[in-house]
Amino acid sequence: MTALLERIEREAKALSREDRERLVSDLVAGLEDAPLSEIDQAWIEEAERRHEAWKAGRTEGVPAGQAIAEMRGKLRQ
Repeated sequence: MTALLERIEREAKALSREDRERLVSDLVAGLEDAPLSEIDQAWIEEAERRHEAWKAGRTEGVPAGQAIAEMRGKLRQ
């Protein structure tokens, strides 16, 4: 963390709750306006493609617990 960022964080923590909430809201809104990277855009398109396939009945969903268990098993290998 840079010295400037540390100072800003320290000063932000000294603000009232209301001011901190406004600051966070403004900062997050600024991120939402930023253009997406190519990778982020590709993931959004993939998620939308998968959602449409699921809605159209071309694919079935997998319960989250099952999907997580399968991924953990693959990671252990």
